[in-house]
Amino acid sequence: MSTFHFEKEKYGFELLMDLHKFETNPNVFFENSPHTTDFFEIFIFEKAKGYIELNGDRLNIEENSIFFISPYQKKSCEIDLSDIKGFHLVFQNDFLSDFFDDKLFVYRLQYFYNSKYPQYLQLPRREYDKIQFILNEIISEINDFQNDSIHIIRSLLYFYLSKINRLFSKHYNLSPETQGSSTAYRFKEKLELHIRKFHSVAAYCEILNTSRQQLNSVTKAYFGCTSKEIIHFRLLQEIKMELSYSNKTISEIANALNFSEANNLTRFFNRLEGITPSMYRKLPK
Repeated sequence: MSTFHFEKEKYGFELLMDLHKFETNPNVFFENSPHTTDFFEIFIFEKAKGYIELNGDRLNIEENSIFFISPYQKKSCEIDLSDIKGFHLVFQNDFLSDFFDDKLFVYRLQYFYNSKYPQYLQLPRREYDKIQFILNEIISEINDFQNDSIHIIRSLLYFYLSKINRLFSKHYNLSPETQGSSTAYRFKEKLELHIRKFHSVAAYCEILNTSRQQLNSVTKAYFGCTSKEIIHFRLLQEIKMELSYSNKTISEIANALNFSEANNLTRFFNRLEGITPSMYRKLPK
């Protein structure tokens, strides 16, 4: 599977983000075969026809819709390029986290590293117009780059990401809080690092040096569910990616994800999805 890497010096100087309009050159942005990237992506569609398959789930494209892809998530695109309009935003975490001295910044946003809710949001037209204005301002700064442009771009990008976080949180009835207890954000970070090895609440409590009660309290407030449920949603996503994008047997997947035996993985998957892993693998994609 191909992995696309971020081009830091595309413009002749280091810039850890980029933004384009689809209509200028849509062929650059869409790949039919499954692939990953080492950067964050946000697809903003004003209009388009087709779908994005993300982590094994198919998401249809609607007018004024936004798709959120975290690094190394697996995706493929089937999109009609004849009549498309919108934006493609990419950035690396360091672009904002270093400036704000906050390594957890992207984990504070509900739409990144989210395995429970769709990584998708459709906006009312009035809200789309607001964010379209911000994105056009960023493009203008990139095209007419000056000494203070980097600060303006960071400010506009921070505003955009935070505004979308509010809208996403409201739509899915989640907390829009980005400055609350760091335990919730650190939990998201540790899940990404250790989900293939650790599946228990106790393991993450030990890693985070916190109690089960405290962890459940912050996850319920931030995610709307328990820490055990969050672990299970994330583990289910990992299994789906293996089933969809690898040729591994169920036993090999179970071994890779640290299940004691294949039957335990099958029971876990069946309990959450209502079908067996083998049945899921045969579903049309």
